[in-house]
Amino acid sequence: MQKQIYVAALAIWIAACKASPPIKAVSTLEEVMHHMVIPNAQVIWKSVGTIYTVGKVEEIQPRNDEDWLAVEQSATVLTEAGNLLMMEGRAKDTGRWMERARALREAGASLHQAAKARDVAAVFERGGNLFDTCQGCHFEYRYEKDPNIIRSH
Repeated sequence: MQKQIYVAALAIWIAACKASPPIKAVSTLEEVMHHMVIPNAQVIWKSVGTIYTVGKVEEIQPRNDEDWLAVEQSATVLTEAGNLLMMEGRAKDTGRWMERARALREAGASLHQAAKARDVAAVFERGGNLFDTCQGCHFEYRYEKDPNIIRSH
């Protein structure tokens, strides 16, 4: 009797899994890049730095909970954007593209840790790693068609 209940429960579970809608890409690759990756990368890059002018040095860094939360939120979006770039319908291939998307995910996760720790030096360094990650992908995939194109419509 227990075996029959187990088999019936398993059959119901399998049917429920098949009834669930599959995950599918809704936004285009360009929309993910221009609405998620670019604006959130800019938050990271603008959050920490030093500006030298004649007679003045300005240190830029998050100064309060709200500033740090903005960096943390942007890092979270970048982390998840790496996952979104690996989805069927967006992924350009199953080799280098996936490596590049995982690198974005890892860069975002690393920045998230730095923001949670409120580590200004780590955000600066890992922001540089994020830049290298983005550029590496752009040189491999984006600029192959026309290096003069910044954004297509």
